[in-house]
Amino acid sequence: MKNNEIMISVQFNFPNDSNKYSEKFSGITDSLAFLVKDDITLKAFIEGLYYGLHNNFPEHFILFKDYLKHRKQFVVDYSRKGKYKVINFEKELLSEKVTLIELGFVTSSVLVITMKRKLESQLLFDKIPSSYILDSDDNPLEYNISSRTLEAVDSSDIEILPPGDIPEKDERTLGDILIPTVLSTGGMIGVRAVMSKSASSSGMGGMMWMMTAATGVMTLVTSTYNYFKQGATNTKKKTEWKENYEKYIKRLIDEKIGIWQKADLTYLQSLYPDMLKLFAQLSTLDSAIFSRSQNDNDFMRITLGVSEHVKPLFDIKYEKKDEIFSDVYYHLRYETCTNSKDERTTDKRIAGIYILTPESELPWYAFIKKHTRKDEEAKLKKSQREGLISEEKVLLSDLPYRFSTEYFRYIDGKTWGKSGIKAPYMLDIRNAGALGIVSPDNSFAHDTIKHIVLELAYYHSPEDIQFVFFFEEGLSIEEQKQRIDIYKFLPHCNELLENTSQFVFDKESAGLVYGQLLNIMTQRAKDIQSDEENEVESEHNTQIVCVVFEDYNIKSTGFSKYLPEAPKEGEDYQNKLGLTFIFCRDDKDKLPRYCGDVIYMNVDAKKVGYGYVVPRYSVMTRENILANMTETNKYPNFWNDYIFSSKEYKEQYELAYRRLAAIYYTRIAENGQVPSMVTLFKLHDISSDDIIPENGVDNPLSTSPFAKRILECWESSEEEYDVTRNLRVKIGANEHGSMSLDLYEKADGPHMLVAGTTGSGKSETIITYLIGLCMKFSPMDLNLMLVDMKGGGFSDRLGDLPHCVGVVTDTAGESEGISSAYMLKRFLETLNAEIKKRKLLLQEFGIDTADAYIRARRIMVEISGMIEADGTKSLKELYEISIQLKQQKIAIDDADYSETVKKILEKMSKLNAKQMDTFVNKGLDKIKSLSHLVLVVDEFTELKRFSSESNDVDFIAEITTIARVGRTLGFHIILVSQNIEGAITDDIRVNSKARICLKVATKQASKEMIDSPVAAAPKMPLNGRAYLLVGTGSRFEYFQSAYTGSNQNTSIEDPVNITFVPDSGTFNEKFYRSDKDNTVLQAQQKNVDPNATQLKFVVDTIIAVNTGKQIPETIFLPPLKTKIKQPKLINATEWS
Repeated sequence: MKNNEIMISVQFNFPNDSNKYSEKFSGITDSLAFLVKDDITLKAFIEGLYYGLHNNFPEHFILFKDYLKHRKQFVVDYSRKGKYKVINFEKELLSEKVTLIELGFVTSSVLVITMKRKLESQLLFDKIPSSYILDSDDNPLEYNISSRTLEAVDSSDIEILPPGDIPEKDERTLGDILIPTVLSTGGMIGVRAVMSKSASSSGMGGMMWMMTAATGVMTLVTSTYNYFKQGATNTKKKTEWKENYEKYIKRLIDEKIGIWQKADLTYLQSLYPDMLKLFAQLSTLDSAIFSRSQNDNDFMRITLGVSEHVKPLFDIKYEKKDEIFSDVYYHLRYETCTNSKDERTTDKRIAGIYILTPESELPWYAFIKKHTRKDEEAKLKKSQREGLISEEKVLLSDLPYRFSTEYFRYIDGKTWGKSGIKAPYMLDIRNAGALGIVSPDNSFAHDTIKHIVLELAYYHSPEDIQFVFFFEEGLSIEEQKQRIDIYKFLPHCNELLENTSQFVFDKESAGLVYGQLLNIMTQRAKDIQSDEENEVESEHNTQIVCVVFEDYNIKSTGFSKYLPEAPKEGEDYQNKLGLTFIFCRDDKDKLPRYCGDVIYMNVDAKKVGYGYVVPRYSVMTRENILANMTETNKYPNFWNDYIFSSKEYKEQYELAYRRLAAIYYTRIAENGQVPSMVTLFKLHDISSDDIIPENGVDNPLSTSPFAKRILECWESSEEEYDVTRNLRVKIGANEHGSMSLDLYEKADGPHMLVAGTTGSGKSETIITYLIGLCMKFSPMDLNLMLVDMKGGGFSDRLGDLPHCVGVVTDTAGESEGISSAYMLKRFLETLNAEIKKRKLLLQEFGIDTADAYIRARRIMVEISGMIEADGTKSLKELYEISIQLKQQKIAIDDADYSETVKKILEKMSKLNAKQMDTFVNKGLDKIKSLSHLVLVVDEFTELKRFSSESNDVDFIAEITTIARVGRTLGFHIILVSQNIEGAITDDIRVNSKARICLKVATKQASKEMIDSPVAAAPKMPLNGRAYLLVGTGSRFEYFQSAYTGSNQNTSIEDPVNITFVPDSGTFNEKFYRSDKDNTVLQAQQKNVDPNATQLKFVVDTIIAVNTGKQIPETIFLPPLKTKIKQPKLINATEWS
């Protein structure tokens, strides 16, 4: 909806049992939606319904008419605060100027028409925090989008240290140690035996034998001891290595992985809460509403539900190392943990590992401790039976890989001792291109869409995302209403297309919507191409999400070229145009050629609904490939009660959508407090008493209080009314009140550009400024010159003003056979002549600005008046006295002259020598007056066409030169056009400080005017809504310009328009127009002159005030007639 506009419905609830009351009640239970201004009165709205229903819905009119006869109250459902849940329209409200907004009406409010005696009214908000609502009896429900605090989890990872190599054992056996000792000892004994047979050694034989034997035994014993000691040491090291790594893994699980997973879960749940929490947050208008921007990483990220397969926000890193020879294995250790939902239920969690050493590594003294391998295996089997140790035996070298890819790949509450906890399962659809939803049960698809749309609308503003729905064809009226009931009032479903519903139910409405979407996408493509060529960053586009249940032969339309195409394998789809599709089908084979992701919805054997997402491109592990997994097991499943059991939350969904629709948020530079209409009288505080003239006078218009006010402005000497100090007049109103524009060179001027499409209010905006200037400054101080190249739009309305010194139109001279190009040449020659004249006047006065000339001549006028009043001395005498005083260096105050003469001499001292010489020699009568000249060129882009038709004149270049040269000569040029794109040259841009941009056709035109695409927004209102940009941003305001065409009879209320919003197709903007449909108003205004506009009254009053006064010279004269009527000749005798 546009600003100041709300969509409310009127519900007719007359079931068949109502016929007991009146036979006219036909059992209608229906709801009609309407777009209205929120500042119209309840009385005007009721009248509009009365006449509009009469002309468009005769059956509903009968019910409404009978209701008004028998009931004196209205019930308003979904009102802002519930202050007026029941409105008594007979006693108080219809007689007052109470508006809909004051009564609490907001978008989604329902006016209930029923004969039921008991009704319950639903409040939208029970408690509203003042920190987010700017709310009072005079203001709408206005939501302020506050700053979003972005908190990201640190990017550190968990690193698993490898177990390292098992302590090396001594590879020698006991035999390896004993045999060498035995052999060496035996050899020695053998040698000794041989030697003992010799005579020389026989004496010591016995002793040597003993020594040899003893040495061998000692060596044998020592080696055996060392062997056993080394074995014990090795066993201890292995045991310590095993226990230490098992403890390390347990600490890693308990103190790091578990805690980090718990923290990640808490973070995700806070950032992406479930739907129940969103319902609650909507009731208090939480700050998260509309908080995501297109620059956020989670823009258009949706939560499909909860899943056991959500990865944590950290990775488990490890050093990849291939171990060729390894026979160390492990089993997982388990511990019991409680279930988060039922503490009586227990589960098991991974608590550590149990490392197996090889059989050869069992202690050699196992028989001493009475532990055999069988005992070890028996204990292991027992623990496995008890579920404390896993059955699977895995190589220890694979443990880090298993931790990362299997055991702790997903967030699992069992990791920290609470089973049954599932994390939010998210899906990014911004760059999906197309999202498929496959559900054999059609209701699941609709419930999924209901969930997705609410979440997206909750976090994203209507400026960032808009939905278009293509529903199934052939639905009954009742089924259609059921489909769109919750979406209809949502601004995200109403602000994309121009006067067309964003809900499609048939081929005709599909054609309308496809046509508008094609135009939008084509323009976006052009803008992006232009930005790329100019190497500038493209503006963010409103993301359009097309929800398609029936495609209505989209492939045969021009819009089909914007269907997403598959990117290269492994690359992401780039959504440059801001267009996303969601296709809902009952079978995968009915999906289009490309879908970035496909959501499958199903029900398991226990009738529990679940879903899973299949991406178009994914990397499969070889284990999964070999496992030959089905899609259900291959991809993560998710569960969502708010989708699969949505009927339980039906009322909460409906209220949530109503609340979102009711919130009005303050848009940048587009405040909702800007009035929807401002009349010329209201802008300038002209009351009905101000326009009443005196009776019995020849020129009555000049005697009204308003006329006297104009004359006071013209004759005032205050700086506010000095044309050489400012050109500031009111032009419209913004949220703070009236707003002024000042084309004075040191303020917003001296020149200005105005752009806007047909119907945007360009002429009214310019006329408002020009007529304000004429009310404030006399014709001798300010003049208008009008060039109207579209058939006399505003020149006809202002051409009679005494301020107007020339008019050029595209039809001028046609009756004399003179072309428009020739008239424009004359016009340029006239302007150049005026420039030369002004330059000569300034040169004569020895100054360089028109303002200095005007101020100098004013002094001369004052001096002439004082001399005439005094009568003692002439101008020449006083001039000579001033020269003598200067030569004698005598101060004026010390001179022996009268006070009057001293005052005259004081004023003369303000004039330079050239000015005094001119004044004395020529006299005041021969010194031409000078004024500020406001030149308005409407449809100045037409000058390009005339330039192409004329080989010797470049009109645009000439106008630009005049703008540049005329800055100091009192020229103010206002260039106006509806097709501004590409027409603004660098010279025009440099010389046009102020720019007013009303609604324009393209973003490029808006950017050229105000460096922003906002004026081309689909819901940018017409009829005078505009942006003002001064310079590079010293002023940037959104305002409503005045409407000058209102009737001067102030008792006539402003016209009221009500638009009917159908479920599908084009809006009926003619449902009710008070000036055409309201017969009572027409009767009251029967004697009112429709041509007696406020502008005409002001123009006529200005003409009357200036009657008998000096008027400026006409600069541009109309062409001479081709046929001049011969005057009657005088008597022939007089020629003799």
